[in-house]
Amino acid sequence: MRSRSWRHRAAGVALGALASVAIAAGQTHREKPPGAGPPGARAGEVREAMEQMVIARMKVALHLTEAQETTVIPRVQKLMQARRDHAAKRRAAMAQLRALLQDGTAGDREIEQSLQAVRKVDDDFRDREEGLRDAIDRELTWRQRGRMVFFEARLRRVMQRRLQDAMGGARGPAGPPVEDDDQEDAPPEDGL
Repeated sequence: MRSRSWRHRAAGVALGALASVAIAAGQTHREKPPGAGPPGARAGEVREAMEQMVIARMKVALHLTEAQETTVIPRVQKLMQARRDHAAKRRAAMAQLRALLQDGTAGDREIEQSLQAVRKVDDDFRDREEGLRDAIDRELTWRQRGRMVFFEARLRRVMQRRLQDAMGGARGPAGPPVEDDDQEDAPPEDGL
């Protein structure tokens, strides 16, 4: 079993939240105004706008130099694309598994193969994600890597709140709303 650092897991959660918000935001606006493009165009526009916002904020939060921007930003975009690809492949694999589980005539062998396909999609993605995360880290200083931890934690909270807002403000049965000013994830004092 490969060991994954908490930093990589936290980054995965943050970028996963971004993908979830983009998908949810696109799904909550299925009705299109007159003259709008195809139904999926709105979701694509929302996703693209959110990714641009994340990248712009990341540049500022990490204090990226122009030279770093030319290498880090494309790698972050590849990571976001890898997440979208993984989400699509996983949805398809999960749909197949769900169909087999609901089919009373499906045999154990079919279910096993489908379950293995879901796990392979996840394993392949984790390997790809780790490689991309390592490539990003190689371009950052230790200070920037530390800033990234705080950036991702804040991004995760913001995305969770936006997802909740997009879903009609439902916050669940217990617990306070997601806030942006948790002390645990407060930025360092040097201006992040």
